[in-house]
Amino acid sequence: MFKKILVILFCLVVTAVFGAYFFFVSRLEAKEVPSLVCSKINVSIQDSLSKNFISISEIERMVADSVLGRRLDAINTTAIEQNLTKSGAISTAEAYTVYPDIFNVVVTQREPVLRLKTEESDFYCDRFGFILPVAGARALDLPVVTGTLPYSLSAGPTEGTQAGEWLGSLLSFTERVRNNAYWCDEIEQIEVARDGNMTLYLRKRPFRILFGSATDLNDKFEKMAVFYKTILPTEEGAKYKEVNIKYKNQIICK
Repeated sequence: MFKKILVILFCLVVTAVFGAYFFFVSRLEAKEVPSLVCSKINVSIQDSLSKNFISISEIERMVADSVLGRRLDAINTTAIEQNLTKSGAISTAEAYTVYPDIFNVVVTQREPVLRLKTEESDFYCDRFGFILPVAGARALDLPVVTGTLPYSLSAGPTEGTQAGEWLGSLLSFTERVRNNAYWCDEIEQIEVARDGNMTLYLRKRPFRILFGSATDLNDKFEKMAVFYKTILPTEEGAKYKEVNIKYKNQIICK
């Protein structure tokens, strides 16, 4: 009985000692953490090998004022992530602090789906309408839109505006092309006129297609398929230089 009491007392003493130890350690850490300040920024661009729209140094400059010299527990990582993704080049951003003085940023870049190349400008565009620079970026095999754009485009999406509606319809058209292996291989260049009408130039064909505006896509792609299957294989079909499908229920060949 006496031995049991000693064992119980011993356990209680050991528990009390360890409890006191962890209590004081946690108090010391709690006092120490607020005094830690950020002195280093680490940036990782996950897809830097395939795209090059933004550099590590640019991202460092974007976050430096918000983190360097600031206490780790005072850095608003959520706000920094949101600000980074407002940039035209950055799609996702993850920010976090690392003991004792490091601020880490991990980003991925936006995925371009077409290139707009006119006399006034030359840039890539992602599916949300964000504008991405061509200068310094890696060459990408994408549909190319040339000519005269009917609207000027800003660095971000232009939702709710005429420019945004036009760009949205153009992106719907190019997505339709990209998702069809045949049309993706067939269509080399898209020329836009100031009124928004498009002319398609082909990789292996001597004719061009007057597509019109990027509307009524189902009807127009169906007419393109009809031309390729029933008219092009004929003797007359091989002579045509222009195929106009922009009018409803009509295929006009010249």
